[in-house]
Amino acid sequence: MIFGSADAELAVLDVCIVGAGPVGLALALKCEEFGLKVALLEAGSSEGFSDATQKFGEVKFTNNRHAVATAATSRGIGGTTALWGGRCVTFDDLDFDRREHVPFSGWPIKHSELHRHYREALTFLNCSESELQLTGTEFEDQDVLTSSIERWSVYPAVGPFYREHLRASKNVTVIAGVTVTDIVLDATGIHTDHLRVLSGGRISEIRAKAYVLAGGGLENARLLLATQQGWPEKFGGTDGPLGRFYQGHLTGYIAVIQFDNREAERALTFQRDAKGYYFRRRLQISPQTQRKNELLNSAFWLDPISIADPAHGSGSLSALYLLLTFSGLYEIFSNGLAPRTKPGRADHVRHLHNIRQSRMMPMGLVRVAASLFHRRFKSWVTLPNPAGRYLLRYHAEQMPSRDSRVSLLERQADTPIPAILVDYRIHEKDVDSVVRSHTLLDQWLRDNAIGRLEYLNDARERARRVLEQAFDGYHQIGLTRMSDNSRDGVVDMNCRVHDLSNLYLAGSSVFPAGGQANPTLPAVALACRLAHHLAFGR
Repeated sequence: MIFGSADAELAVLDVCIVGAGPVGLALALKCEEFGLKVALLEAGSSEGFSDATQKFGEVKFTNNRHAVATAATSRGIGGTTALWGGRCVTFDDLDFDRREHVPFSGWPIKHSELHRHYREALTFLNCSESELQLTGTEFEDQDVLTSSIERWSVYPAVGPFYREHLRASKNVTVIAGVTVTDIVLDATGIHTDHLRVLSGGRISEIRAKAYVLAGGGLENARLLLATQQGWPEKFGGTDGPLGRFYQGHLTGYIAVIQFDNREAERALTFQRDAKGYYFRRRLQISPQTQRKNELLNSAFWLDPISIADPAHGSGSLSALYLLLTFSGLYEIFSNGLAPRTKPGRADHVRHLHNIRQSRMMPMGLVRVAASLFHRRFKSWVTLPNPAGRYLLRYHAEQMPSRDSRVSLLERQADTPIPAILVDYRIHEKDVDSVVRSHTLLDQWLRDNAIGRLEYLNDARERARRVLEQAFDGYHQIGLTRMSDNSRDGVVDMNCRVHDLSNLYLAGSSVFPAGGQANPTLPAVALACRLAHHLAFGR
């Protein structure tokens, strides 16, 4: 059932979930599968995205490295999957280990605890869960792995996909347009008594046997920090881990990859599995090499160079660009097409040089033109380059740091929830790891006659260029981290808040470390694991 306000008459609830994004929605549907009565509270609209519902609690920033709430978050059933491209990546075993060179690393659980739930998480995210038969070049026991995989959802926006199921559900009641303002504890301070919610200008209360905050890292932290004002000893104390260790990922470009081995190039471009779902390999520094060189985890993949940029070196792409430009069609196809290696006006002379140097231009032109048309419908598919040149995208882990944090500002009398101050930090070791990982990758490419990296800046400028591109706020990792005790984190191995008997957290904010993976799939898998615990206590 779906209601547009908190006026819904609720039966005795087993679980009340705050936030109907992918994590909260997956948790609700899995709890429903186990026969639990669930209320799913959502601040946004029940009918999808609406500008009127995109009103967020105030967030202030200490620097310009963090996305604003309206860019990083979407309210409504399905949450940020309305903005999500659909990339699904699993964690690595390494991410769960205590690494001596990574302070505050390590989970209180092993990767196997999460791995057993990836299949159901992939199914929920409309992504293939089948075993993949990898074809192409294999390099085993090397400094660089080619077996890291990203899968792609065929229907990323899970809100519209599951809306009719929610309407017909007897065990899940969705209440939209409500904002949780307070978590109210009982007199003992160890049990959540109820949630205070605001809907249509009225305050009401919602009670359940268990409560789960799944509103995203910043909002989860905001609610717990507000609760801590009345219970200062909770969550490790006011100088404890709550709101600290804020992480995201560093991503961007500092190099072009030039392939000499076309089989290796094909192995790293998009493929389809037996069911027709897209997947792609990523390059990744091996765990043993990471430890040996004291690197953070990172992955690399191919992105196309804009056809407007003659740096791609392809006569076919240059011919296609000139054809589209002079026919007036370029603007139709160029929206989001690909980044340029450097900003500036297109150099037609260099494009003509590419065409003169090309020996397979007619055949290549047909191929890339067909790929370009296909890309209009699947914008993330990499446009092939007959010259074997691509931008190399990096996606890199950050070092957990207590100094990277969120804190509470004073609540104003006319606002239902307090403002927060975000001090999201990038550290020198984050940047250094990205640069040195590129160096190792370049050497591996050359040693194996696969190709080479061509840097976009000289050696003295690379760290600066990584830092210039360092910007996140989308992944919201670490603010309520998982740990064995309340000194080191906020929730235990079952995502239950250390100090409270019936309050749980779900989402990437409980990850102690971010690894190289985009967090959506692991966060949904962890939500599926939590549903098993809520239903069966294990």
